[in-house]
Amino acid sequence: MTRNHKLTLGLMLALGLAAPALAAEATPEAVVQQIYSGKTPTTKGLDIIDNAKLRAKYLSKDLAAAVKKDNDESAKSGDVGALDFDPVSDSQDPMIKDLKIEPLQVQGDKAQVKVSFNTYDPKRDELLYDLVKEGGQWRVFNISKPGGGEDAWSLRQILSLK
Repeated sequence: MTRNHKLTLGLMLALGLAAPALAAEATPEAVVQQIYSGKTPTTKGLDIIDNAKLRAKYLSKDLAAAVKKDNDESAKSGDVGALDFDPVSDSQDPMIKDLKIEPLQVQGDKAQVKVSFNTYDPKRDELLYDLVKEGGQWRVFNISKPGGGEDAWSLRQILSLK
């Protein structure tokens, strides 16, 4: 092996080992975008509520545990659980059109992202995602619908979490 080949091989190995360190960390808005990936007028996209692997990947540990508990109790009793709708689409019949994701703030290990979209209702729907960093990854700590009155909700309140 010539000296140039050794240098080239060494450089390739060094770059290969450095690649993970150079990979961009997922931003809070990128995580929320992933949750909505695949959402069309006829599909839900990623099911972060019913799919255990996706819950573990996208939800904070305590929120994932509370969702699992609600799902398990619902399955055991045969009744609808406390969470009786898809919080990602704010509906029972998901339909997302014209999705917009806007980062609002990042402060240390906490972030907030605003999501807005059109559904069946002519009025644009808006949700807030609160994210926390766990194990170096951004995870959903809460999803809420801001405002007052009957339409406002918080996933953590629905599931009796603080």
